[in-house]
Amino acid sequence: MNRLIAESLACIIIAALFFMCGFLLGGERLGVFCATLSLSSSLGYYHGMREGEKNEREKQRIKSL
Repeated sequence: MNRLIAESLACIIIAALFFMCGFLLGGERLGVFCATLSLSSSLGYYHGMREGEKNEREKQRIKSL
């Protein structure tokens, strides 16, 4: 559970940083666009990591049988 909270917090912090950078460079629309891209890529990355870990645990379980 702690890992899920940490991953979610990291996604939100990165999105906030991207929003601030986009806002400073091009205004509100660019900030929201950057934050949205950041959130979608971060969530996709963490989802892929979890799938990989799940597959690795499944392989280990099959080997132990």
